[in-house]
Amino acid sequence: MSELAIHGDYAYLVERDNLIGDKAALKQITRVPVADLEPVALDGELPVVTKEVVRDLIPDLKQWNGYVQDKVEGMAIAPDGTVHVMTDNDGVDDASGESFYWRFSLGQ
Repeated sequence: MSELAIHGDYAYLVERDNLIGDKAALKQITRVPVADLEPVALDGELPVVTKEVVRDLIPDLKQWNGYVQDKVEGMAIAPDGTVHVMTDNDGVDDASGESFYWRFSLGQ
């Protein structure tokens, strides 16, 4: 998980596998109902919640006709349900340094 945003009755999570290109298999936004989240003591048993996949981000990441970026790191959800997503690829010697930003509606 690389990001968490609350919108309405749900907690939205960005899940990713940190893999790049053809090896990338998991880049998605899922959600869980906030009502299902329960606090527990640090040494307590963690509750299990049911997540729902909202959007597979791999097709989005392929829209620029390059390789699938490894790190979807930013997500914000506007009051109207527009989801803003961003990649971060560090710009170090072994990465292209490209970052992508796109948006879509929770209804799509």
